[in-house]
Amino acid sequence: MTTAQQGTVEVQGVNLYYEVRGTGENVVLISGLGGNAELWTRQAQVLSESHRVVLFDNRGAGRSDASEGPYTVQMMAADTAQLLDTLDVAAAHIVGASMGGMIAQEVALQYPDKALSLTLVATQCGGSHAIGAAEENATALQELATLDMTPQERARGWLPYTLSQEFREANQDLVEEYVKVTGQYPCTTEGLRAQWAALMGYDSWEHLPDIVAPTLILQGSQDKLVPPENADVLGVHIPDSRVVIIDGAGHSLAFEAADRVNELLLEFFAENADDSGSTSE
Repeated sequence: MTTAQQGTVEVQGVNLYYEVRGTGENVVLISGLGGNAELWTRQAQVLSESHRVVLFDNRGAGRSDASEGPYTVQMMAADTAQLLDTLDVAAAHIVGASMGGMIAQEVALQYPDKALSLTLVATQCGGSHAIGAAEENATALQELATLDMTPQERARGWLPYTLSQEFREANQDLVEEYVKVTGQYPCTTEGLRAQWAALMGYDSWEHLPDIVAPTLILQGSQDKLVPPENADVLGVHIPDSRVVIIDGAGHSLAFEAADRVNELLLEFFAENADDSGSTSE
């Protein structure tokens, strides 16, 4: 797999780092809280064999600028749409994980012509209709997102909450790879706090019925941060949607259950391919 294009582009006064890999119909992968594009490596390697894959670091994360916070999900959705415009991407299969799934929802709502399809991975609607994590897990998430610590401390601190115990015990090499990519381009604490404010301030509940893109909702049965019931909340209220629960997977199911997730994504993209050809490179 080669990176066909990479660089930074200025959107809304912020320099966003991006990469484009492969050719074909466009796919954009949107990272979660504190995540960088490298966390999508296990998707990009496979999807770029048949698609043009756009990856980027959200504002406040990785190699992108950390502008002064707080941020909003709407602001980050606008970043995404403007990045796609700059790359001449008329429409794409929009995929978002965790907070990235909130951003993806907002892209589909505010820029519906951009979404050939929508895939929401381990995410929720936010607000009072979201099902929260158990108190000890929610507290740990907040601390990991807001307290000062070294990149390695933060990367290892995420592990019990993002990868299932079974996966961690059986796949030490992949766990170390996860720690490496999580800590490779670390957020500043200020950037994380600004993203945390966006996550905590989001609520799409009333607007879920307005999503017109065909939607695939993927959820791990062992997710400690976004309880699986959230997938059903989304599935009931997004009109053209279906839910797939991946048994045994934790919150970072795109990494942990990469083979299954990639299989489901490729099937879903094929079902919702753009017949006009307007999204090819």
